[in-house]
Amino acid sequence: MIAVTCRNGEHFTIDPGEIERAEAVPDTVVHLVGGRTFVLAMSLDELLLAIRDARAERMVVQKRLAGGTAELADSASTVRTANLRVERRAHLRDGDSPGSPADRRPVGAPPED
Repeated sequence: MIAVTCRNGEHFTIDPGEIERAEAVPDTVVHLVGGRTFVLAMSLDELLLAIRDARAERMVVQKRLAGGTAELADSASTVRTANLRVERRAHLRDGDSPGSPADRRPVGAPPED
């Protein structure tokens, strides 16, 4: 998610994956996939940098969740992770997915060989 401000002063967040197109005519106008349009108070270059940073941050988090060590490039040194909450679960909580046999054993039961 990226934080944006509309020309009227309204602050909100946009999922970069929902942006269909952005144009600068003369204000920065963002068109979302669902058909909504917003006129932003930031330049098109600032919007593109925010999208790039959000995607870089997401990639770092995905690498960390996968158990690998995330190596940052010099250009990605400005990625901020302080506002990002990451939660890793051993299995789904909805009960629809059976998961592995290890996930189905009672808590505290010894592992099966």
